[in-house]
Amino acid sequence: MLEKLRESLERRIAYRQWWNAYRQRTVPGGAAWTRASASCLLWTLVVLVVTGVFLMSSYSPSMTDSWASVHYIEQSWAGSLLRGIHYFAAQFLIVLFFLHMMRVLIVGGYRAPRELIWITGLLLVPLVLAWAITGNPLSGSQKGMSQIEVEGHIIASTPLLGRTIQTILIGGDRVGNLTLTHLYTLHVFILPLLVGVLLFLHISQIYRHGLLGPENSDESEAVPYWPDQTVRNMIVLAVVMIGIALAARWLKAPRDVPASPELPGMPRPEWYFLSLFELRRYFSGEWEFIATLVIPLLILGLLLVMPLLDRWLTHRISVFLRSGIVVVGLVAWGGLTAMPIWRDRHDEQYQQTHRKLEVLGERAWVLADRYGVPPEGAAALLARDPKTQGPVLFKLYCGSCHPHAEPDGTGIMPTEPTAPNLYGIGTPDWIAGFLDPERITGPHYFGNTAKADGEMVGTVQEWFENAESDDDRARIRKQLQEIALLLAHEANKAPQTVDDKLLARAKQAMVDEFACTDCHRFGEEGELGSAPDLTGYASRSWLIEMIRNPNAERFYPDDANDRMPAFAPHEFGSAQNQLTRRQIELIVDWLRQEWYEPAPESAESQ
Repeated sequence: MLEKLRESLERRIAYRQWWNAYRQRTVPGGAAWTRASASCLLWTLVVLVVTGVFLMSSYSPSMTDSWASVHYIEQSWAGSLLRGIHYFAAQFLIVLFFLHMMRVLIVGGYRAPRELIWITGLLLVPLVLAWAITGNPLSGSQKGMSQIEVEGHIIASTPLLGRTIQTILIGGDRVGNLTLTHLYTLHVFILPLLVGVLLFLHISQIYRHGLLGPENSDESEAVPYWPDQTVRNMIVLAVVMIGIALAARWLKAPRDVPASPELPGMPRPEWYFLSLFELRRYFSGEWEFIATLVIPLLILGLLLVMPLLDRWLTHRISVFLRSGIVVVGLVAWGGLTAMPIWRDRHDEQYQQTHRKLEVLGERAWVLADRYGVPPEGAAALLARDPKTQGPVLFKLYCGSCHPHAEPDGTGIMPTEPTAPNLYGIGTPDWIAGFLDPERITGPHYFGNTAKADGEMVGTVQEWFENAESDDDRARIRKQLQEIALLLAHEANKAPQTVDDKLLARAKQAMVDEFACTDCHRFGEEGELGSAPDLTGYASRSWLIEMIRNPNAERFYPDDANDRMPAFAPHEFGSAQNQLTRRQIELIVDWLRQEWYEPAPESAESQ
């Protein structure tokens, strides 16, 4: 039965012809581990194509869906592993490609009749790099989209065809939805097709002319390709694939923040383009094309004419030239790559932006895991997040007067604070500061405001000045702490251990002993007057209304308001408001520290 199957296959695809041709191959000069680079390169490319095809089945190339597609793929361990293998295989492919080209150059693998092998291999270099460039932004990340925008501007600086190529690459002058459509088409169809055609021609020429042995090697030293060289190839490939799989499993592909025009950006190209990025520093403006076009074309041209040059040179000069090209190329590439890395490492602004984007990226994944990606795109995850947007809006609209500084001094601090510190607003300790004769006049409360000498400060100080003994002062302080707990309960910030008896006792002290309701309304007690209503004090709804219009009768009517503007005095949706309802809610939720945080993993799950 097996023999009939083999005969059937032979009649249809002539597999024995291909197998016999493979077995008849020889390796001049003997098998070598360094020769495994070509086979490893080919199979790494195959792995890239196969994993790419699988990833295509769950990917959508649009600004709203690309990042969501990546998030969906990462939800399963198999998808995460697949994406990681694709990512790290692409990185390794570029390294291996240049190592292989250097080996071929050193051994003189471009000599007749192998010129076409050399030329097709060199032409594969820019195609493979372009393949990598078009793949990076497909994640829909801020990093990828920023990179392609910078690379598009670099291409646009090329004379004659620069603008046309830029349009083909990113779909216009600016990165947008068409960018991903164009890049996806290039990445999964056009560039693979061109690489496949060149690779077919490249491999067919290798089979036609055979492998090149060491210089002055004897034909009698040739050994069969199978199994001598094949086994070496398989061992090297196995080691490489295991390394890529381990990197994919433990290091994982990057999970960057989704692209958004509101995010800061100091884009840098991938490591293999940092040398070109650095070279642009020395040829800026109208001379930029020298770095981006002239120098790369001169290097490629020199390598392409090596078969011709080699005919005119002596053996010693040829060896010197080949070795010199490799050494100078490595030193130049290494130096131009190391300089921007070193500069960025010592650039505090870049490091801060880099760290911020890393934090935002982690936050975006947490939110996507919890809520999913909204239909309008992944950028909305952070735009709706109080933890992310709250401090941005607070700093823009509130931070010129109000600090939001933690006890250690970190946080948002105006140059000259003129309003209370809002860190911990609504908590018992924060409220207790207004009822403390020393803290209320400090810089974190009324110390830098027009109310520093006001009625509230005088009243609190009188409570303690009129006390006849230390015991009275201790009693007053305890009662005020209970009032702080009562108001924190209104803000839904009191500990769960606070019982109804304590709250009733605190309310009675507030009304009868301290007469707070002479100025403040609290529930059914007191009237609206010159001081804020303490009903629901510092709760979410109370703060929203306070920010919306502090001049309302419930808060500071007449002239009682100390400079705080009304951010939304008109109906929500009015263009006359400074802030929308959603923006006010983001500020309030951030002030109250009400945002989603995943539960910490237990030691067992870790």
